[in-house]
Amino acid sequence: MKPSIPAAASDFAARLRSEIVPELTGFRANNVAMGSAMIDMIAEEFDRAAARLFEENEAVRALLQRDAALVDGVAAPDAPAKPDLRVSVLQAENDLLRSALIDLQTALETRNDGDASALDDDIWRELAQSVERRRIASANF
Repeated sequence: MKPSIPAAASDFAARLRSEIVPELTGFRANNVAMGSAMIDMIAEEFDRAAARLFEENEAVRALLQRDAALVDGVAAPDAPAKPDLRVSVLQAENDLLRSALIDLQTALETRNDGDASALDDDIWRELAQSVERRRIASANF
């Protein structure tokens, strides 16, 4: 049998809710119920994290590459020749790209022209999409 981390985590969370929470009361019941919900969220994020980060990194890199004609001194970090799809590596790349994106937005704010405004609008759209990509389906907040 090949274990699936998301399936195993979801099963564990369901067992906590159905078998353990009913045996507890008050603060302990709430803590275990909250823990089971967090395990469900972890399972969801584990399954999608690499794909989400890869997609986001590509989108941010594309925005940064568009700025070459608009802003001096802000450049997109080069994409790795061979992508490393480990979440820790993708997250480090995401952090680097987002830092460059902040620099780009700062530079765009000093300009008052249509090209800069259009790129800034596209950056804000990507940031909103990034929030949507991170939305946890089981979360009620």
